[in-house]
Amino acid sequence: MKHVSKTILGGMIALVVAAATTSAFDPGDRVTVTLIGGATLEAELLRQSDEAVVLDIGHDVVRLPADRVLRIEATDGTGSTDRTEQQDIYVTGTLEPQPVPTLVKRFGDSVVMVKTPVGLGSGFIISEHGHLITNYHVVEDETKLIVTVFMKTETGYEKKDLEHVKIVALQPLRDIALLQIDMDEVEGYRPEPIVIAETEDLKSGSLIFAIGNPLGLERTVTQGIVSSTTRTIGHLRFIQTDAAINPGNSGGPMFNARGEVVGIVCAGHTFFEGLAFGIPSSDLIDFLKNREAFLYDAAQPNSGVTYLEPPYNNPDGDRDDSEKGNQP
Repeated sequence: MKHVSKTILGGMIALVVAAATTSAFDPGDRVTVTLIGGATLEAELLRQSDEAVVLDIGHDVVRLPADRVLRIEATDGTGSTDRTEQQDIYVTGTLEPQPVPTLVKRFGDSVVMVKTPVGLGSGFIISEHGHLITNYHVVEDETKLIVTVFMKTETGYEKKDLEHVKIVALQPLRDIALLQIDMDEVEGYRPEPIVIAETEDLKSGSLIFAIGNPLGLERTVTQGIVSSTTRTIGHLRFIQTDAAINPGNSGGPMFNARGEVVGIVCAGHTFFEGLAFGIPSSDLIDFLKNREAFLYDAAQPNSGVTYLEPPYNNPDGDRDDSEKGNQP
């Protein structure tokens, strides 16, 4: 009888193990593995088969025999040690360190493209109500804005242009703009708001990565290190990095190794490689806390109307060919 019970129990465990090891997870997914005996391990999945489960635990790769795995579950995406706090229209917190591909998968859909009649930049969603951050210089003197979001579908990603874009607040000195899209304009787009770092623990040499749209190349990820956290330009402090930054990245998020926004990408040097800058997250938080002082007023001369110089006529009555380019 004992032998039969043991056989039945072994069969039940085998069925559970088989179900666990054949469940559908993709390489790069964050999973929680429960071993027979109750021990758990949370890590990035590298490979899964009927023979073994291979995990990346950050500093090493672990191979777990399939017959020792009781259950594999999808991690909730926040990590067991994540601490986040809702602050009005934005979220601050300290997240668990994860591989860059995992962080890109988690927050990449919250990065958007901001387009105006004269150019484009990047931005990132900070609230469930559609608030997003970009650079002031991306929207400067413009009122007709289009925000392009990237939605994941069964067949891949699709672009959606949103035209109901509200300018909420502008801070020209610190080059920050707060916009808001109408979340009802696009059905099914509910990205996770990007978390803003609540503490400044960056050091020279710290890993950093950015997501944006350089030169219009959508959803581009670049990675580098922090070159300096106290670079002063015009009495303003910037984060200097060697991550590749180009026109179109402006306004996008600059992440640390935990996936927290530590800066807003604001400039990249077009002549020298490895020279780019970001606005520290402390300045972003200060702007959001005091945004009432920077509320956008449509009555002010930020109307988006550009006036061309009048044509110049020389004394002989013939228009100067060098000024023909100024004709409306």
